[in-house]
Amino acid sequence: MEGRVCVVTGGNAGIGRATALGLARMGASVAIIGRSRERGEAAAAEIRRETGNLDVSFLLADLADQAAIRRVAA
Repeated sequence: MEGRVCVVTGGNAGIGRATALGLARMGASVAIIGRSRERGEAAAAEIRRETGNLDVSFLLADLADQAAIRRVAA
């Protein structure tokens, strides 16, 4: 997965977090999208620490909001 960029929605907990963790372990650049800045930033930091992959980031967005989707996609 090195050289690939993966976007994971809901990556701060549950299946989304497990997916983000697995992708980061495989060397992908991972962007986690979620509604809670606190939980999302914490999840990204934990994944960076657990995997050593520093290319894990968090983007704040509520994907039920069309304006937020446009902002994240820009």
